[in-house]
Amino acid sequence: MDARLREGVRLFNAGRYFASHESLEDFYHRAEEDNKPFLEGLIQLAAACRLFVDFGEVQGPVRMVRQAMIRLENYQPGYLGIRVKRLIRAMEEWADQAEADSGAVKGEIPKILLRRFFFFR
Repeated sequence: MDARLREGVRLFNAGRYFASHESLEDFYHRAEEDNKPFLEGLIQLAAACRLFVDFGEVQGPVRMVRQAMIRLENYQPGYLGIRVKRLIRAMEEWADQAEADSGAVKGEIPKILLRRFFFFR
């Protein structure tokens, strides 16, 4: 896994969504074209989480999460070392709960899980 992608995931999982967005965006600008739609989904997730956590917005972040899931769905079950299927499931549950509870989500924002071993792109 590319170090810039790993750093973006690490920052996301640490709740540093703005820094994650910046790191992933840097990786995006240098990535192969085939990887860009996938990276756009991750960048969108980081942006949505930042809006939710830093500004208390709900509707916009939930909409962004759902759009990101559309971008990521073709990369299941995993891509570039990320467990995409699990991420989609967890983020969909989070978005449903945030929407139903008007932002009073009881759990944390899901983490991006990495595959221990991967043999695909």
